[in-house]
Amino acid sequence: MHVNKGKTIAQCLKDRTDYAMNDEKTGQGTYVSSYACNAEIADKEFAESKREYLRITGRKPKGDIIAYQIRQSFKPGEITPEEAN
Repeated sequence: MHVNKGKTIAQCLKDRTDYAMNDEKTGQGTYVSSYACNAEIADKEFAESKREYLRITGRKPKGDIIAYQIRQSFKPGEITPEEAN
């Protein structure tokens, strides 16, 4: 995920996580999961992690990448969403 012009990192993270967790695409959130964070506030936790990294190291990552997202997709009938998740 990259920063969009005219938006803060926090705004971009919220836009992207909201899009990824769209109820229509995720069975009303049934197929949303997370690791080491709360999916409902993942955008806030990602932004806080970036601030904490900067505070501890004093370094800003190069480029405009603000997060990585993993998406799973399968052919119909190949696996159920429950098995994949």
